Amino acid sequence: MVSHGVPDDVQNEVLSPTERQQRALRRLDDGHAALLAALDGVDEAEAFLGSRWSVWEVMQHLLTENFVQALEEIASGEREMLPPFDGREDRIAADVARLEANYQRFRALITGLSPAQLDLPATPYNPENNYPALSLLDLIERTSGHEGNHARQVVETRRFVAAFRSAERAVTVAGLGTGDPASVPMPTREMLANADYVIGSPAALAVARRWIRSVELTLNADNRAELVNRLVRDIRAGLWSMVVTLGDPAESMPSLLSDLEESVGTVSLIPAPGFYRLALERRGLSPLESVCGSVERIDDLAGIAASGRAVVILGADGGGTWRDPAVGLQKAGIPADTPVDLVVNMSAECATIATSLAELIAAPLGDAAAAVDSALVISP
Repeated sequence: MVSHGVPDDVQNEVLSPTERQQRALRRLDDGHAALLAALDGVDEAEAFLGSRWSVWEVMQHLLTENFVQALEEIASGEREMLPPFDGREDRIAADVARLEANYQRFRALITGLSPAQLDLPATPYNPENNYPALSLLDLIERTSGHEGNHARQVVETRRFVAAFRSAERAVTVAGLGTGDPASVPMPTREMLANADYVIGSPAALAVARRWIRSVELTLNADNRAELVNRLVRDIRAGLWSMVVTLGDPAESMPSLLSDLEESVGTVSLIPAPGFYRLALERRGLSPLESVCGSVERIDDLAGIAASGRAVVILGADGGGTWRDPAVGLQKAGIPADTPVDLVVNMSAECATIATSLAELIAAPLGDAAAAVDSALVISP
């Protein structure tokens, strides 16, 4: 939230009206300089990307009195035609010029006010929101830092636009860690607050929701292809799109990453703590003693049983049930009676179930979801 009030250190100072007037001018000058610096070199991609239309913005868009008046004037012969459309670059330059003209006008106003004018009442007391009655000087002091505050906002917005820039045709895929909000990386938190929409499983969205300020789209097995196509279209249109997953994206959704890389071309990946490490800790294994695979790519694990290392197969968003990968492992040559450990619910109260491939194939346990926070461990 951008504050437009007077800083505490300013409020506590005891100054004469003239000193307060000069201080307001200094704040106005500093803020305007900061705003111009923040806007320096801004191009159309930065200026017109990343905005989300509010109801008010839609209403403003639909208030077309000037357009209707222009058409009336054309119809009556008062004008020949509409003026030529400005390019976005021209509009940016014109708006910066308007900011400059308004600054000069405001500065001239402040400079020319006499002590008697500075003491004139400007706003009445509003008991509904406890807003105080302000003199002209009080109001000038409160608004003199307006541009400076928004200059910082422009700097932040440009920083995020650089991360999401549509010219790169990139989608951001971010990990949320192991379910604890504290494990969500800071870059992910910041980008979630600025994305136009966020895609994720219900569990992932539940973790990310505290930072999301836009539309949420639920990802499931039935709409995956549809959402990938939407991402492709929206990235080309310049929208800021994010996909989130529990754990680390490379572990939790490897096939979706492949689909996005093939469709979009560029995927910006934000890693996070994954579930592979937790599964190893649960079984007392070292990464040097194990190999990691995904339930989404079970065919890649053919022949690994002979490696002499533990095999950790991670669940994934939309990974189906554990019966399917158990069948795949059996087809890959691993005997059906091979003992395995099923590690489940690692994002909350982790549990380990000793079983076998045969039980996963034939017994009700095989109906357990191969969820993103579960893993199948085959020990050597």
